[in-house]
Amino acid sequence: MLRRLSIRNYLLIEQLELDLGSGLTVITGETGSGKSIVIGALGLAMGERAEGNLLRDPKQRCVIELEVEVEPGSAYVEEWCQQNTVPNEAPLILRRQLEPGGRSRAFVNDTPVRLEQLRELGEQLVHIHSQHHTLLLNSPAFQLGLLDHSIGQGAAVKAYAERFHTWKAARTELAAVREQEAQAQSERDYLQFQFDELEAAHLVLDELPELERILARADHAEELVLALRGMEEGISGDRAIQVQLANLKQHAAKAARLDPAVQALVDRMQSVAIELKDVAEEASQLAEQVTIDPKEAERSRERFDLLSRLQHKHRVEDTGGLIALRDELGERIARIGSLAEHVKLLDRKEQALQVEVEKLAESMSSKRKKAMTPLADQVTVLLRDLGMPHAILLFKLERMDPGPTGVDGIRAYFSANKDRAPEPLDKVASGGELGRVMLALISLAAASKELPTVVFDEIDTGVSGEAAHRIGSLLASMAHQRQVLAISHLPQIASKADTHLLVTKDHEAEHVQIDIRPLDAKERVEALARMLSGKKTTKAAIENAKELLKNR
Repeated sequence: MLRRLSIRNYLLIEQLELDLGSGLTVITGETGSGKSIVIGALGLAMGERAEGNLLRDPKQRCVIELEVEVEPGSAYVEEWCQQNTVPNEAPLILRRQLEPGGRSRAFVNDTPVRLEQLRELGEQLVHIHSQHHTLLLNSPAFQLGLLDHSIGQGAAVKAYAERFHTWKAARTELAAVREQEAQAQSERDYLQFQFDELEAAHLVLDELPELERILARADHAEELVLALRGMEEGISGDRAIQVQLANLKQHAAKAARLDPAVQALVDRMQSVAIELKDVAEEASQLAEQVTIDPKEAERSRERFDLLSRLQHKHRVEDTGGLIALRDELGERIARIGSLAEHVKLLDRKEQALQVEVEKLAESMSSKRKKAMTPLADQVTVLLRDLGMPHAILLFKLERMDPGPTGVDGIRAYFSANKDRAPEPLDKVASGGELGRVMLALISLAAASKELPTVVFDEIDTGVSGEAAHRIGSLLASMAHQRQVLAISHLPQIASKADTHLLVTKDHEAEHVQIDIRPLDAKERVEALARMLSGKKTTKAAIENAKELLKNR
């Protein structure tokens, strides 16, 4: 229940502290006095968006604070505070600040929250109905929402909507992955061809330099053999180095007997002779190993050409690059295969979600069908109590594809006259009739759901006389179970209030401003009399006002 509304620097309000009580509170005032400004401030405190320039003094901050008394053990408030990391304190304080620069901030129990968080909490504490909502009654979507609200199916619809959007997201993801897979499959053959070509090459790291060496030997085999045989002949032939070296050693040996230093030279020549002999033998062996096999040379050349072509084709510098490319192609092909598996998994997930969504939608539809006629009958009874003795309201459902609210489309049909068959509500109902239909629906919805506070902004538009009495009685009846606030211009409704608040506008001040205050018993009589007779209060109006209050 709302306990206090504090407003500072908002439109025509410089400073206002308004205490609110239980039961029915009616707010009255002359046309243009600013009654709806209070409701606008209340909406901002509960998370509505700030439209336009709302600051009375554009250089000062606007602050709107709402103090709410929450029923002990309120599961929703406790859960909301826990989920949003907000202290669950009593009383609950909702605050909205509008800064001069246009920035808006929201707080719950002095803890900063996002605007949508504040709105989510506010919707569970207060229901505000305005003339705009009455016009919305012509919308089939709004009618369906009221039906669900009236039968207490709001939570089920919200849960369904979450699963529906999850299903739609899964369908979108599945379509995207399927398209991705189709594109991947179209390139798979090309990727597979490239991979198979590289795989068939049996690539070996750094193979090309070795092939270059083999081909160089094959191309110059004869020259190589001649060089090796020449080395052998030059060292070991009849007139070769070894023969000359042997003669030198023989002459040097004689001199070595005379001088030990010469012996050292002889020893060194012996080492050279041994080394030259080894060189000659290795040259002979290498010459014998050099073979000219045209087929082997051709195979090496083909291998060399293959690797060179692959390197040029794929623009890599060596066989290491080809190996890396081959492995990358293998991974891409494997991913395409896993993409197909991913499509299967997403398809199963999407189908499971569809079954779940359809099941939830059927459950909601079944409840709607069961509740549709009883609700329409209840509204019809209330409409007759509200001064429409021949009123008939009924709902018709039509099957639709699954959407955010289920598989049902709804349309309300209405007739206010006994000689006319019900027609679409939006085609035949006047403003006053729409207001009474809306009031009947909201009163039933409030009875089916724990709405602590309901606010009506001129629900009595387009009615007068006995109908106004009946509307007032219904509001008073609703106020026995919950707090009800109503802005009204009708004395018949104002007289039913437990608390009567009067809004006045001060035109004499330097800056026009409004004030709102509760009326005592005497002031209520005078206020009702003015509503009955206009600015000039008559004695008859005073007596009529007293009678209204007596019969409340």
